[in-house]
Amino acid sequence: MASIELINLSKTFGSAKAVNDLTLNVRDNEFVALLGPSGCGKSTTMNMIAGIEHPTSGEIRFDGRDISGLPANKRGIGFVFQNYAIFTHLSVRENLAFALRVRGLPGKEINRRVVAIADLMRLSDKLDRPSARLSVNEMQKLAIGRSAIAEPAIFLLDEPLSNVDAAFRAFMRTELKHLQHALKQTMVYVTHDQIEAMSLADRIAVMNNGVLQQFGTPEEVYNSPANTFVANFMGSPSMNLIPAVIGGEGGNRALTFKEAGSLPVSADSPLARSLQWAKSPDVVFGVRPEDIELASAGDKRPGLLLPATFVEPIGPRTTIHFGAGSVRMKAITEKRFRTGLGEMHKIFMPEGKCHLFDRASGAALRTGELHVHA
Repeated sequence: MASIELINLSKTFGSAKAVNDLTLNVRDNEFVALLGPSGCGKSTTMNMIAGIEHPTSGEIRFDGRDISGLPANKRGIGFVFQNYAIFTHLSVRENLAFALRVRGLPGKEINRRVVAIADLMRLSDKLDRPSARLSVNEMQKLAIGRSAIAEPAIFLLDEPLSNVDAAFRAFMRTELKHLQHALKQTMVYVTHDQIEAMSLADRIAVMNNGVLQQFGTPEEVYNSPANTFVANFMGSPSMNLIPAVIGGEGGNRALTFKEAGSLPVSADSPLARSLQWAKSPDVVFGVRPEDIELASAGDKRPGLLLPATFVEPIGPRTTIHFGAGSVRMKAITEKRFRTGLGEMHKIFMPEGKCHLFDRASGAALRTGELHVHA
C-alpha cells in the first residue's frame, strides 16, 4: 500500500493562490477526507496528488519518495471523478475489464477480478447490460468499480456522490467503507458534505481559502474545533456562535450576551480554563444545538433568556430557533417538546460542552496555542 506526504504544498493560478503551504500526512491504508466549501482548494490538492496539476512549490511523497515530477500514469493511483467516466458503448463487464486488458493480464485473472468487483459493487446481475442503459446511480457504482479493479495502492475520489440521489448517497457511504476495508487501499476523498466526511473518514482535513484549518479524527474536528470556521462548518445545524464579553474577577467570572443576559462561569470548569487564554474580553461563545437544555422562563437556574422565533419539526427531533437583538441561537429537542413563537425560554448549556474563541482571529481558546491557520 502507500502513505502520502504533502510538504509545504502550494498551487497558484495567476495571482490566485488555490492551495497555500499545505502540509499533510496520510497514513498507509487510511481513509482521509478533504472537506470544505467550493473553491477551498480541496480538488486542486487532489489533482496535485494525482499528477493532473503540478505544484507551484512544495513536495508530494508516496512512501517517502518524492514523486512531484512523476507523470500521472506512473503514480499507481485510481481516480474517480464527480462525473462518472465510463465507456457507455461498452457493457458493464467490458468496462470493468478494460484497464486489466490494457495491462495484458491473463483472461482468467481478468474474469476473476471482474466477478469479484461486480459482486462487491452489487453489479453482478448487470454484467452483460450495455452501460448506457444503467441508471445514474449504477453508472457511478461502475465508475468506482472500474477504478478499484486495478487495485491501485492509492485511490482518489473527487466528490463521486454529488450527482446521485440522497438515498443512494447514504447507501454508498457504507459501500465505500466496505470497499476500502476489502481492498486495503489508502483513500483520499474530496467532499463539501460534512456528513460524508464524518461517516467515512478516519481523519478529516478541513480547508478554507486554500488553507488547512484543522486535521483530525471526526470526533476531534466536531467536538474540539480549532476555530470558528471549523465550528460553523461541522454539524447540521452548525454550532451556535455568539459574541460575548468576559466580566468579573477571580472566581466570579461571567460571560455577558447583551440582550440575552449573562452566565456565571464556575471557577474549576473547562470554560474557566479557556478564559485564561483570552487576550481580550471580546470573545465568541460556542455551543452545539444538541447540547442545549430548555426550560420555562420561570426556571431559577442561571441561563440565557430568549424568545422562540422559528420552529422546525424534522422527523424525530425539532430544531427551535431563538433570538433577541444580536443574539441568535438554535436548540435541538425531542419531537414532543412544544413551544409557541415568541414564547420565552431559559436556555442552559453544560460548561463542559461549551467553547470559547478569540473574536479577532477566530482561534479556539483552550491551550494557549494558536488554533487557527492564517
